[in-house]
Amino acid sequence: MSWNSKVVWSEGMFLQPQHFQQHDRYLENLIEARAAPVAPYRWGHVVMRLDEAALKLGKIALAAGRGILPDGTPFDFPRVDEAPLPLDVPADVKDELAYLAAPLRRAGSDEADVAGSDAIGLTRYRVSEFDALDNNTGAETSALVQVGNLRLRLMLKRDLTDAYACLGVVRITERRPDNQILLDAGYIAPTLSVRDCGTLAGYVREIQGLLHQRGEALAARLSQPGRGGVAEIADFLLLQTVNRFEPVYAHLGEVSVLHPERLYATSLLLAGDLCTFSRETRRPPAYPNYNHDEPAKCFTPLMADLRRSLSMVLEQNAIPIELQDRKYGVRVAVIPDAELLRSAAFVLAVTAQMPSEALRVRFPTQVKIGPVERIRDLVNLQLPGIGLRAMPVAPRQIPYHAGFNYFELDRGGELWKQMERSGGLAMHIAGEFPGLDMEFWAIRT
Repeated sequence: MSWNSKVVWSEGMFLQPQHFQQHDRYLENLIEARAAPVAPYRWGHVVMRLDEAALKLGKIALAAGRGILPDGTPFDFPRVDEAPLPLDVPADVKDELAYLAAPLRRAGSDEADVAGSDAIGLTRYRVSEFDALDNNTGAETSALVQVGNLRLRLMLKRDLTDAYACLGVVRITERRPDNQILLDAGYIAPTLSVRDCGTLAGYVREIQGLLHQRGEALAARLSQPGRGGVAEIADFLLLQTVNRFEPVYAHLGEVSVLHPERLYATSLLLAGDLCTFSRETRRPPAYPNYNHDEPAKCFTPLMADLRRSLSMVLEQNAIPIELQDRKYGVRVAVIPDAELLRSAAFVLAVTAQMPSEALRVRFPTQVKIGPVERIRDLVNLQLPGIGLRAMPVAPRQIPYHAGFNYFELDRGGELWKQMERSGGLAMHIAGEFPGLDMEFWAIRT
């Protein structure tokens, strides 16, 4: 026969305490069996209030706690259960976990210490008397009822045995000579509610803030669409990811009871999407599996990766450079960053109201390009300037426009070296090119 089998009630049966005990076990087992498959990781703290003053006295104490032990036993102190006694921390403790524990239910063993003779404390319930009122209307009588209080206790990891169901509370770094207890600030106890865990709740706010900042920066950069080529498409896709997840994290921050596994799963989705843009391999790393008993082991590396992805510098690969009209057919371009002259390719996009092939052949012979300080000499003395090389197709980093020809500036000559000491680049266009329109781009390589 099963220890959890249903009691068969029949008329005229002689009732004994065992009948009600068996019925209690049946109901508790029924609830656990129905609830167990619904969701994983069903144990943890919902509320945990540490007594900070006790730490200065060399003790670990809980002022309040509510949650579920790994065996499915709920606890709620001091509202329902008695709070566990403070734990005196030995002087030799180093980097050790302290647990909230309760004796496990064992078939055939005593569950309630009626006589008060359990010196070891392995019975699950401590018996006390409760003056229960009759809650029927008009009844004002009361009766003393013996009730069982869950025997909760705080224990160090070294003292735990298989006889206890336990939940981590804190990790003790050390006990100082003045008896003050130092705790590991990075430890996260198993929890059922992200909102009640300061570290995890902070992660939700941090990610939402990073997403908002990145979204604002991307939206501002994309305020003039159609000028960024492939890089602009990548920015739009990144903004789509940011816009998709920002309201999700805003919602998670308002959920009253958010399970940390749900937060971890959502964060994995975000991290995986961001790897497309932030990693050279375009693939996510091997993130750790979810660890409910010690959430810091999985959340810490994931958060580090999210911070890296959401804080990366937004660097444009294709930078448009304005061409300013000056006198005598000269146009000047001010290079915004001298480093571009050493590391970027420069492309001139040209169109005019003439056959494309004719423009492709004539334009390089009719334009003089050089440092702004040398352009007068290059034109007047008919000296060669910086060369132009016709490109077969438009570079993928910049937008393609029908009818445009694309020329790359030659960076190998002496004039280009002088550009690093110049105030800008100048170009003079001779000849007639009706309807001439030009765009100048620097492309990071």
